[in-house]
Formats: sequence, structure tokens, C-alpha cells
Amino acid sequence: MMLAAIVMVPMSIVVFANADAASGMSLCTFALMAIGLVAFAIGYTIFVDWITPPGAEDPFARYRRHDQ
Repeated sequence: MMLAAIVMVPMSIVVFANADAASGMSLCTFALMAIGLVAFAIGYTIFVDWITPPGAEDPFARYRRHDQ
């Protein structure tokens, strides 16, 4: 979702600059979609952190880089 939001921000700038690129969509639609996708991604991350039991082991820790 965060990747989609990163794509939507430049797309919204293009639509604001050239309204014909939107092909009938409202200009604020793209900006609102970008804001909504960022809010959803951050909210989902907070929700998953909230429901994770205390002391739970990260199953993907072995794939992350460890600075030595």
C-alpha cells in the first residue's frame, strides 16, 4: 500500500498540472487516494503491532540484515 501511495503522489501532481490526463476524474481524487493509501498503510501497521502478543518472536528476523 505504501508503494501505491508513493506512485499516487507524483500522479496527482501530473493531474494537477495537466487536467486532461485525468480523463474525467476529479482533480482532488488522486490526492485523496494518495492520502488514503498512506493512512491505510500506517493504520494497518499500527493495528498489527497492537494485536501482536507481547514477547512474540519475529519469524522473519533471520532474513534481516544484522550490523555486526
